[in-house]
Formats: sequence, structure tokens, C-alpha cells
Amino acid sequence: MGHSIFLLGIVMAAAACAASAQTRKPLPPGVVGVMRIDAGTDYVFLDRPTTVGGACKGWKAVSIQAPGPAGSGITNLMCWKESNGQLLTATEAKVTPQVAPMSLIR
Repeated sequence: MGHSIFLLGIVMAAAACAASAQTRKPLPPGVVGVMRIDAGTDYVFLDRPTTVGGACKGWKAVSIQAPGPAGSGITNLMCWKESNGQLLTATEAKVTPQVAPMSLIR
């Protein structure tokens, strides 16, 4: 899936920027973190089970959406989970081999 591959590139680039602390607004209930992909796209990491099957079974939902309230986007393409402080992403077909620190989205 293109979104997962796109996320990997963004995750690696954003990890370098994560060290520069910035003030973040409190997250709404049910949202673990948000990653701005570009001016029109956010990946919103939700604290609820995904409906994506396959490799995502038992993982949590990601809403791919325009910036704004969580839940207004597509949630059937990707999933996520935390493992030993690392952010893992997957699609139905496969788990992403690269990981990033959870601090990237929190």
C-alpha cells in the first residue's frame, strides 16, 4: 500500500525533527497521536481496534484525513501498535519493517 510506504519515508524524516521540541495542543479523547504528513494530510493514531484484517489483526486504527477532528478520514488502510516504545505500522498485507519512537506522534 502506498500510504504505508509514504509513512515510512515521513517517519524517518520526522524522527530527525522530533528532537526539536514544540508545544503541542492536548489530544482529544481516543487519539494517541497525530503526524502531519503535509498541509492537507494528517495520520491520526486512534486508541481503538482497527477493522483492517490480515497483518493488522489485533492492532489499532489510523485515520488518514485532512487536518481537523479525528474520525473524519479513511480508517481502512493502515493500522498501528506500540512495541517496546516503538511505533509500528502495517497494512493488511504486511507489517512495516522500519520502526520509529513513539515520541514521534506524542
